[in-house]
Amino acid sequence: MTLIAQPAEQTIPLAPLILVMLSLSGAAVALVAMGVLGARRRIGPNELFGIRTRYTRSSDAAWYAVHEACARWSVLAGLAFLPAVVLTPLVSDPDAQTVAILGPVSAGMLLLITGLRRGHRLARERLAREEGRADLP
Repeated sequence: MTLIAQPAEQTIPLAPLILVMLSLSGAAVALVAMGVLGARRRIGPNELFGIRTRYTRSSDAAWYAVHEACARWSVLAGLAFLPAVVLTPLVSDPDAQTVAILGPVSAGMLLLITGLRRGHRLARERLAREEGRADLP
């Protein structure tokens, strides 16, 4: 009897794999759509889709400014998810499948978080300049 668990030598079963691929594809499409629509000011303030923070909910100007500033980052984050969709079904090793999913998703989330922080800062600075304020909120 061994105390160390042996790794499973099976890949992700087909049904869960399909669900993971559909979820990652949907997330990628949603992020790219948010970036494209946000850059074009096509996402109005709402409770379902977009960047909903205390600051973006504070005014329509803040909402649009943040979405414009974060657009490129959102598109990049969505595109970062795509290698997981393509690579995971092609890999036969279970550990490699895990890496094929977690690597791109982690990179996408890092891009998204970085973009949100930078976008909020840029939007606040821009709105403060437009309002003629010396202080930055």
